[in-house]
Amino acid sequence: MLARKMPAFRKELQLLTQHKEIHEGLEKLRDYLEECRTGERELRLDELKELMDGFGEVLWKHLDAEVKELGAENMSRFWSVEEMRWMPF
Repeated sequence: MLARKMPAFRKELQLLTQHKEIHEGLEKLRDYLEECRTGERELRLDELKELMDGFGEVLWKHLDAEVKELGAENMSRFWSVEEMRWMPF
């Protein structure tokens, strides 16, 4: 929906690559925490940090860019107030 009017959201390849990296990192984190929860492995903070660092940089870059793009000042360049009210998010 956003890509219809906002050029930043048309960069599908970059966004999809970032989403893939973040998703893979979150899956690894989830699997590790599940193994800790069930007792299959012991929670080690150094291992947890390594997993989080594995996708942390791309996550923060992605979120920073989205905050900038979805800010009121930028959104108003592309969408009317009425259009924004009807957005499904």
